[in-house]
Amino acid sequence: MKKFLALLCAALLAVSFASADSADIVEFRDRLTLNGALPDGYRFFLKAQTDLSLEGEIASENGAAPVMEVYIAFNESVAQTESLKDLDETSLELIKQGFSTENNVAFELFDTASGDSILMIRETGGQFLDFYTVCLGHEIELTLFPADGQTLTDAQVSLFRDFIRSLDIQPNVG
Repeated sequence: MKKFLALLCAALLAVSFASADSADIVEFRDRLTLNGALPDGYRFFLKAQTDLSLEGEIASENGAAPVMEVYIAFNESVAQTESLKDLDETSLELIKQGFSTENNVAFELFDTASGDSILMIRETGGQFLDFYTVCLGHEIELTLFPADGQTLTDAQVSLFRDFIRSLDIQPNVG
């Protein structure tokens, strides 16, 4: 019986550690929650928050690792938009133009595992990688920068792309 209880406790601990990989990353007041599996060694740090916006960063203890800036803000121009999928082609092109005015970028549209549509903007020189979406009138932008100020490696891009694919953006409606 003691052996069974020990195995049961070990199994419960393993399940709790496994589920800890996919936890609340960002809680934006009573508006939105971003859940997902942060890359190993990374944590979310809140920088500033108002009723309509949030700024933070996802950073590693390793000072040479890239840093992801997080910005969420309510935007009146997309107030009636539930998700990126709801934007018409003209609106999506205007968003793309905003990202490409100062940089040479490539765009890719993909869905997260939970079905949230994400626009990935990759600066072709490797200076940054941007992920953009909309949820219930909120613009969500996550920008990855290399810590060394040089270029992002393919491995770093792949790591954070996997992180973004794990995201589940939950509106807190009540």
